[in-house]
Amino acid sequence: MIILIRHGKPVCKRGGWMTREQLINWLKAYDEAIVYDEPLSYAEAKEKIKCASVVLVSSLARARHSASLLQPLSPIEEHKWLNEAPLPQPPKWMKGVYPLWMWLILLRLLWFCGYGEEPYTKTKQRAMKAAQQLVHYARTGTVVVIGHGWFHLLVSRQLRRYGWFAKKKKWAYWEAVTLSLTRRTP
Repeated sequence: MIILIRHGKPVCKRGGWMTREQLINWLKAYDEAIVYDEPLSYAEAKEKIKCASVVLVSSLARARHSASLLQPLSPIEEHKWLNEAPLPQPPKWMKGVYPLWMWLILLRLLWFCGYGEEPYTKTKQRAMKAAQQLVHYARTGTVVVIGHGWFHLLVSRQLRRYGWFAKKKKWAYWEAVTLSLTRRTP
């Protein structure tokens, strides 16, 4: 079994209008942010992590902090190959002041179009390799991954191509999506 858990809600400003320079600082702060400690929000994830043979976690602070809040009994392995699908830096030609949500949409669109150090096609390749690694880990028991929404989405798509099934496919904060090789009936 493979369980993908999205990190908790980051302690980071989530709104307002920003210049390009302010956005660059915000992106850095977001990657360094820890998460809110809200036990009611992560109760289900904490229950699911109990069955883990191994817990894998992204190297970004919000995922590592989420893992520490869940207090797994099994060993934790940190891997950069589980990091979030990165947003590109805003191009220098993008001038002006925009709402944060607009910046994020524009950057994600640029990412899909091939802009940035690791654009969509490269991230998709990393997700394919990550899915293969997770299948390998799952051969010896239940693997739990604490990571990120976009990257979990790409990995779960690849796992479904390999024949894994998931009951739910939401990626809200603390959401735990369980994938197995057998279809479960409700």
